[in-house]
Amino acid sequence: MIGTANDRDRGVNELSSALRRRFNTVVLPLPESVEDEVDIVARRVDQIGASLDLPETPAGLEEIRRVVTVFRELRSGLTGDGRTKLKSPSGTLSTAEAISVITSGLALAAHFGDGVLRAADVAGGIVGAVVQDPVSDRVVWQEYLETVVRDRDEWRDFYRACREVS
Repeated sequence: MIGTANDRDRGVNELSSALRRRFNTVVLPLPESVEDEVDIVARRVDQIGASLDLPETPAGLEEIRRVVTVFRELRSGLTGDGRTKLKSPSGTLSTAEAISVITSGLALAAHFGDGVLRAADVAGGIVGAVVQDPVSDRVVWQEYLETVVRDRDEWRDFYRACREVS
């Protein structure tokens, strides 16, 4: 049996000490750099995608980098350049969730698009991952979208796609 838990996502109840003693605890740290996390996400998405006959990710590397950047910035509460402090949402925004967002986006691109991963393909997944609490997380997401994403010239398509589904 395997049990999982995220540090930030405590759930409704704490795990009892009796049950905790019956598990070996393995702490998996977050990847140290954006590049490391992008590499992990791209490799895992390629593995999953191959089993599902999805397109390979090299054409979608820009979207992977964006998703990882958004998750890292919101997790840390600070933009990558260190200039802007951010509120963090209630969810964990883990590397595994980034893999899920990208895999889902690739499936949309493959089945309903031209097979190239684009901002519109990941927008719904990223909003769903960030906005776990419909009240507080929506405020966090809207603030991030309007104060950080909107000002990144190279992210205009991502901004528009996220605004459309938000």
